[in-house]
Amino acid sequence: MENFFAKIQQRVQKLHTLKIKTRLLFLVLAAGFLSFLTLGSLAFYAMDIVKNGMDKLGERVSVAGTEFTEELMLRQFKETLEDLAESRANFIDYETYLIREDVDMMSKLMTRIASNPDDWRPIKLRDPRVDTVQNFDPYVIYSPETYLNGMSPENLSPEIRREIELAANIRAYMRPLAKSFGDYKSSFYVGSKNGWTVCISVLPNVRGELPFEDEELYHYDCRTRPWYVDAVNAGKSVFSDPSINIGADEFRFISCSAPYFDRNGEIAGVVGLGVSSEEIYAAISETAVSDDGFSFVLNKNGEVIFSSYKGDKISAKVGGQDLRLSSRQNLAEAATRMVNGETGTVLVTVDGEEYFLAFAPLKTVGWSFGTLTPRRDISIIAEAGRDYFLEQVDIFGTRLQSEFFLIIFAVLILLGWFLNTFVSASKALSARFVRPINELSDGVREIAGGNYEKTLNIKTDDEIKHLEICFNAMSFALKEYTANLTKTTAEKQRIQTELDIAADIQSGMLPKDFPTRDDIEILAKMTPAKEVGGDFYDFYMLDKTHVVITVADVSGKGIPAALFMGSSKTVLNNFIVRFYKENGLELAVTAANEKICSNNEAMMFVTAFIGVLDLETGEFTFVNAGHNPPVLYRAEKNSCEFLDVKKNFVLGPMDGIPFAEQKISFKRGDLLFVYTDGVTEALNVKNEEYLPDRLIKFMNTTDCRVDLKTLLKNIRADVAEHVGEAEQSDDITLFAFRYNGSHKNEA
Repeated sequence: MENFFAKIQQRVQKLHTLKIKTRLLFLVLAAGFLSFLTLGSLAFYAMDIVKNGMDKLGERVSVAGTEFTEELMLRQFKETLEDLAESRANFIDYETYLIREDVDMMSKLMTRIASNPDDWRPIKLRDPRVDTVQNFDPYVIYSPETYLNGMSPENLSPEIRREIELAANIRAYMRPLAKSFGDYKSSFYVGSKNGWTVCISVLPNVRGELPFEDEELYHYDCRTRPWYVDAVNAGKSVFSDPSINIGADEFRFISCSAPYFDRNGEIAGVVGLGVSSEEIYAAISETAVSDDGFSFVLNKNGEVIFSSYKGDKISAKVGGQDLRLSSRQNLAEAATRMVNGETGTVLVTVDGEEYFLAFAPLKTVGWSFGTLTPRRDISIIAEAGRDYFLEQVDIFGTRLQSEFFLIIFAVLILLGWFLNTFVSASKALSARFVRPINELSDGVREIAGGNYEKTLNIKTDDEIKHLEICFNAMSFALKEYTANLTKTTAEKQRIQTELDIAADIQSGMLPKDFPTRDDIEILAKMTPAKEVGGDFYDFYMLDKTHVVITVADVSGKGIPAALFMGSSKTVLNNFIVRFYKENGLELAVTAANEKICSNNEAMMFVTAFIGVLDLETGEFTFVNAGHNPPVLYRAEKNSCEFLDVKKNFVLGPMDGIPFAEQKISFKRGDLLFVYTDGVTEALNVKNEEYLPDRLIKFMNTTDCRVDLKTLLKNIRADVAEHVGEAEQSDDITLFAFRYNGSHKNEA
């Protein structure tokens, strides 16, 4: 007996000396055999239960899936119709928006001509009664009164003739505009309250002289036309309902008109633009989803003004029916929603047939676009989808029957294997083999808690022993690393704290309370390339009528530049306050330079632009000390240019240098934008600079009349677009002021 137990003990000890992988495999194979027999029996029993459940589930899925397919296809089709209506409405709306913009521009130009007649030279226009008129040629048509009692245009009063010749200046804008519409039948006109009309006509299919009828030449009175009456009544730009010509060649015409005013603010006449709607009508005709569908446009009176429908209920007619009064309640309700500017899809009845009507507003003109698709077409599509779904369900059921046994058998085998591996093996091995791993886990937990003195002593001869050696080495390495990291982190935190304090001090030196005055607007923004920088700006009042502005850039970046910046800002402020009134800006800047040079052992320098603005007269005195030339915006010309500055030396490196001052005059709305070279020398990832040319080009294309916050934001965005992913290479300062003061300087 003793020999028997001795043999068992020897085998257990031999098993203990095996590798973990070998021991785990031995026990898993032993437990897996029993598990496989058990799970195999259960698999055959479960197979029959699952098969019966799948058959019943397939029947329920067939019924529910058929209903869901029909409902889903109907919902998706309605959403598609609504999206299509919105996209077509947006296209038409965009076309009309461009037309209105052009008409508003014509109105503004004619108002300027009528309000300032002395600023324009008279221009003679072609008379189609006696002159040849071709496409894009401006011409004049006289009022019917001109021909009464044997009169003629040659006998016009000097006042009326001068009015026509001054109005001819509009041709400089009308002709390029007409050429942009050169592919369409169009007309561009100015109608006066005195009855004459200046026109440019475009007939793309006509080459050479344009045809005119006597009715147009001798009996045309613009004041009786809908486009003239509508614009006068509205007092602003307005679209008139399209004129409709139904015949062998159906033609629709969209017109937009707007009044213009004389120097007394009274309506002097109306400008207008009429263009054929062929492109819009083609878009309407092509919108229908099916061959039997159609589209139309409803005006704000509920009348159909465009339609691809060939029937009678929804067709474009002059003085057509208000669809809101239709005997079909669903059609009347839909028309009401369209007139109210809503978007949606509803079911309506037209000529005894049901249609899905999808509609969306044309916001610019106040119309609404609708497209109709017969419900029977959708039902056919939905039925086809349902049949296809049922067919796929039948195919799936047949395949499921043939493959069910194989799938269940494979699943049972996999389940048996994985259950045997993960469940049986873990239970059998946890008590005997996991103890060393638990010791490692406890050791790691202590190290995670901060005990880097922890070491392990595991008594085993397998791979766990190697883990113990690695663990103890890791503990020692972590101890040394933590000590070094603590020292390094403390030093970095100290440096960062000092930099943060320096940045706060520098930011505090720059004025933040920008004036909210009626006569001047000021706004500035400085972004350092590092925590602190060398750029600075300043503004302050010398007295009640003089404001000083300063923008400067110190050579270099970081702490040295920030210190020199603070000193230079203080010196410039003190000397301008003390010397400007008695000695002028030139001597004040010269004296400030002497002071900066006296304490500049590091030979740093600063470029600066200093100016003093008289808020009463608009006179601006400035000195440019080696700084980038600012951008000057003139409101009267609505254009920008670089300010003409003299090439003075920079401040700081050399004393005894004279600085020349300059003067310009500001008018109401004029603006000055001052910046540092961090803008024009901003680099992108290719090391390409932003450059002054791009800056002045951007300033001339952006709207300089917006508020200063928006203007600086737009400039900064354009610089950021150029820089892209590149790191900021230099400090960036943006400074702008707009003069809104007295008109004395404009006398």
